[in-house]
Amino acid sequence: MGFMEFLGLGKREAERVEAALPSVAQPPSLPAPPSYTVNGGGAQAGIMESSAGGSSLTWANYDTFRQFTAGYPRYGWWGVPGGEIAREQATASSIALDLVQTNPLIASLVDQLATYAVGCGLTLSSRPDYTALGIDPAAARELSHRIETAWTSWSNSENECDASGRHGLHQLAVAGFKSWLLQGESAFAIDWQRSVDAITGTKINMLDPRQIAYDVTRVTDREGHALQGIQFDKRGRVSGFWVRQFTLGSFATAPLPVFVRARTSWGRVRLGHVFDLVIPGQVRGVSPLAAALTPARSREVLNEYTLAAALIHAMVAITVESDLDPKSAIGSLATQDQLFPAQPPQGVSPEAWLQAKQTYYNQVQLSLKPGTVNHLLRGDKLHFNKSQSPNTTHDSFDSSLVRQAAKAAGSSYEDASGDFSKTSFSASRLSLELPWRITKRRRQAIVEPFYRAAYRAWLEEMCETGRIKLPAGAPAFWENPAAYSNAVWRGEAKPTADPYRTAQADVLELQHGLATLEQKLGERGLDMEETLAQRKAEREQCEAAGLPYPTPTGVTAASESDEEALKIG
Repeated sequence: MGFMEFLGLGKREAERVEAALPSVAQPPSLPAPPSYTVNGGGAQAGIMESSAGGSSLTWANYDTFRQFTAGYPRYGWWGVPGGEIAREQATASSIALDLVQTNPLIASLVDQLATYAVGCGLTLSSRPDYTALGIDPAAARELSHRIETAWTSWSNSENECDASGRHGLHQLAVAGFKSWLLQGESAFAIDWQRSVDAITGTKINMLDPRQIAYDVTRVTDREGHALQGIQFDKRGRVSGFWVRQFTLGSFATAPLPVFVRARTSWGRVRLGHVFDLVIPGQVRGVSPLAAALTPARSREVLNEYTLAAALIHAMVAITVESDLDPKSAIGSLATQDQLFPAQPPQGVSPEAWLQAKQTYYNQVQLSLKPGTVNHLLRGDKLHFNKSQSPNTTHDSFDSSLVRQAAKAAGSSYEDASGDFSKTSFSASRLSLELPWRITKRRRQAIVEPFYRAAYRAWLEEMCETGRIKLPAGAPAFWENPAAYSNAVWRGEAKPTADPYRTAQADVLELQHGLATLEQKLGERGLDMEETLAQRKAEREQCEAAGLPYPTPTGVTAASESDEEALKIG
C-alpha cells in the first residue's frame, strides 16, 4: 500500500492527494540486469496493513529491481553498495524509538543488553609499550599506575568528562550503546572546553546520530564526496561529517549542517561515529533490534486483546426482560408502557413497529459496565458469545513470540521473559553462552571504540600538560601516541548460573594448565596486577593487625563428588 494510505487516507483520497503533489523528474528507464527480476519496481521494507485494518509491523517484500536496490536518497539511479541499509535505517529506528517507551519487551531488552555490554563501565588496564618507548618494565608499570589512577578520577567526574557537566563517562557509554541499539549508530564529539570547576579541558559531547545530516549526499569541492552526511576523500577514507549543531537549552530548530573534520591535523579524534558493519559499502548503521520489533509488537497486540476479552468476561451484566417500560420494570412504580402497552392497538404496521423500536433504543442505551441493569424490549434477548482466547495455547504462543524477539536481539528467552521455571541448570548455562559471545563482540565493536577515543584524547592532554609525569628518557606523547595509549578494556564478568560450579571448573582448568590466572581474572572483569597488588596490601594490613589472612593452600584437584557434579551439570 502507498504512504498516503498508511497515513489513514482512503484509496481514492490518497490518489487525489498524490496527484496534487508536484511531479519529480525521473531518469530514463534502463533495462534490468538479466539475473534480476523486476518486482513492482520499488517494494521495500516498511509498514504493511494488518488483518484488522490498522498498521502492522510485518516487513514488506524485498526489492530486486537493481543490483544495489534503490541506493541512497538523491544519489543516482543505480544506487551504491550498502543502499539497503541506508533505505531501511530511518523506518527501523523510528519504530524502535517508539517501542522502547511503550513496549515492555523492547524496553527490557534494551536495558538488559546495555547492562551486559557496558554495565557500570569498562575498566582500564593501561599497557604502555615499554619496548617502543625505550623504558624498562618497572617504569612502564609505574606509569600505568599513575595513568589508571588519574583516569578513574576523570571518568567518574561529571564536570571533568561531560561537556554538559551532568554525567560520568560510564553513563555516556551506556547512552551511546543504547543509541546504537535503537538507531544503529552512536555518535560523539570530543571537544576542548575550559571551565572554572574543571582541571582538564577534554570533554565528551554525546550526539544524536540524526544530527549527522542524512540529506547531504553530493560531490563536494573538498576533493571527495559526501554520502548521507559523511564526507569521504577520493580514496574512500572518512575525512569529516556534516553535522546539524544543537545547543542544549536552545530553541533553534533545523540548523544548517556544517562540516566537522573527523580528526585534527595531528590525529586527535574530533567526532566519532560508531556502527556495526553488516555489508561492505555500508556508511550508516541500522538498529540490531529491527528483526525483534515484529514479534515484540505482535506480543503486545496479543496481550491487549487478551486483556480486553478478560475484562469483558469479568463484567457483570444483568438484563431484565419485561413487558413494562424501563422505569416500571426496574422501579415497580408504574404499570403502563408508553411505547408498547399491555394490549397493543389494532392495525399497527411493521414500519411503525420498527420505528418504535428505533426510538426506544435511541433513548435506552445498553451498557456492559459492571453492575448495570439493562432493559430490553419484549421479544429481544442479549447473548454473550464466549471468546476462545485466552486458551491453553496462549502461553505457548506468548513464549514463542518472546523467544523470537530475544533471539533476534541477541539475548535469551530466560533473560527476556524472566521465566526460568522450565530451564534446567545445564540448559541455563547453554542459554547464556551464545548471548555472552554476542555481548563480547558488541562490546568490542561498539563500546571499546568510544572508550579508546576518549582515553587517547584525555591521555594526550595529561601527558602534554605534565599532569602525568613521563619516565626519564621516554619520548613525548606526540612522538608515539599509540605506544602510550595501548590498553586493555575489561567489562562486567560473564553471567553464571552457579558461581560455585564455575569456580570449581576454573580450578580444574588452572590445575591442568588449560588456562592462566590472568585469563581467569579477566573473565571476571579483574586486572591481574591490580588484584595481586590489592591482595598484597590486604595481607600486610592483616599481619600488622595480628589477624590471619585467608591464603589458599594452592590449586588442588576436586573431589570425586565434585567432578561427578560437574559432569551432571
